Amino acid sequence: MSLKINDKVYQSFKSAFNDESYASYIVGRRGASPIPHRRRKVTTLDRVIDLLQDGDVISYPHYYRAGDKGLQMVVEKLREKGKKDIILYGNAFFDHTDPWLIEAFRDGTLRGLYGNVYRKFGAYVTAGELLPWVSVGFSHGNRVRKLQTGEVKVKVAFGPVPLADVYGNATGLKGRPEQLCGPLGLFAADAEFADYVCLLAGEVSEHLVMPFSLSMENVDFVVPVKEPGLAAGIGSGTLDMQKAKANPFNTAVAENVTRVIKAAGVVKENFSFQVGSGAGLIVLENIRQILREMKVAANFSIGGITSLHVDMLEEGLVRYLLHGQLFEPSPKVITSLLEHPRHLEITTGYYASVANKECAVNLLDLAVLSALEVDLEFNVNTVCANGRIIGGIGGGQDVAAGAALTIIFLPLATGKGEWGFPRVVEKVYTRTTPGEVIDVVVTENYAAVNPRSNSPYKQNILERAKDFGLQLLPIDELHLRSLEKAKQLGKIPPRQPTTEEIVHAIEWRDGTLLDVIRRPLKKD
Repeated sequence: MSLKINDKVYQSFKSAFNDESYASYIVGRRGASPIPHRRRKVTTLDRVIDLLQDGDVISYPHYYRAGDKGLQMVVEKLREKGKKDIILYGNAFFDHTDPWLIEAFRDGTLRGLYGNVYRKFGAYVTAGELLPWVSVGFSHGNRVRKLQTGEVKVKVAFGPVPLADVYGNATGLKGRPEQLCGPLGLFAADAEFADYVCLLAGEVSEHLVMPFSLSMENVDFVVPVKEPGLAAGIGSGTLDMQKAKANPFNTAVAENVTRVIKAAGVVKENFSFQVGSGAGLIVLENIRQILREMKVAANFSIGGITSLHVDMLEEGLVRYLLHGQLFEPSPKVITSLLEHPRHLEITTGYYASVANKECAVNLLDLAVLSALEVDLEFNVNTVCANGRIIGGIGGGQDVAAGAALTIIFLPLATGKGEWGFPRVVEKVYTRTTPGEVIDVVVTENYAAVNPRSNSPYKQNILERAKDFGLQLLPIDELHLRSLEKAKQLGKIPPRQPTTEEIVHAIEWRDGTLLDVIRRPLKKD
């Protein structure tokens, strides 16, 4: 079955690995013209925007997160220059884009958008404000795959950086302290496959920037700007251990996740892992303690690297930190990236693209991820809460598919006002990760093992659960307990009815269509 969305004819999702039909080919790219020779690349944003024709595609990374300043500069310059129907190839769009980003769609400056839309901008999407364009949500790895295979062809890629030199080398680890953004791996594929690459640089050096994250080999223009972005917008309270432990849910679910980890026996010499923030930070501290007690070292950790990861590296509890995106812009983490020989920047393609012949997520033994809701088929939803887009996909799909043991944690139920919300449901509102790659679902007091799991650790968990105080339930029983808890917290809201209009598409990491979000019916 196929469905046409925007200008792409989608094949429906078949399976997580789709081994029978998947194949990919890496496309060529524009090279130098004329022959370069000691050319300074410093120019103005006006000159770069003049390269664009109406309907062209531009790209922009999100590593400054809510602290980003560069995208608004680009959008305002597009409007000033009278450009129309530009397609924006991004990754994540947070509340800091309100209201200027939606205004660019309303006045015709922008026509389409790729990337995960959050909260305020998500509300514009579900209201149909981008139609006839359908926004497309994808994983980190899939965003790279689309560039590698030529599925999306970018005319100009804009990359904000704190420091670049006049030749086009750049880093996110040097420059003004308030502008440091860490690894630039989220922009690596843009820089490699776009026709033109423009850096928006907070500082421009006359001397070579070394070591560099982005190479002059791929860069056409360097535009000096006052503020490409602010590190303060990157940081998250979910990376604060005291705040994490102050939340009773975080403490309870982290201890239960740790019971699963211990029963599995996954922590051992040379194992590799990725854990998230919030409760995941407590899980990380527990893994640290297990490694100490066993007197062994992990091989590597990837994902949101924190000060705690750096401590583990320095203690010899983990051999390598593979760092693709900054979540904690602290001096400790930045200094470690600059000085520690085994704290390494990686690109998002190295991390997770299925167009590559291997990627780092496939080497993971353990992944611990959060979710909005899970259903009876172990499908995961991280995006849409009963018609409201509040989250994104990030690297979740990639990590879940790659790891030998994937654990999803979430509350049994939550309440707000008069409403109670079961979190283990009959069917997720939006499927963002298929159940076949999920091994265990964990709540505060219970865990459910996926009968379809192929994890090499599955049998250990089933056989040793009681030894570690782990209470296992079938997923249907966990669903009933979730409903019961939700009813105690309030009325369970009915499922949001929708029209037939598709407003947002969810791709699986190979580009097939996993699910769609339809426009909610307006209330009378």
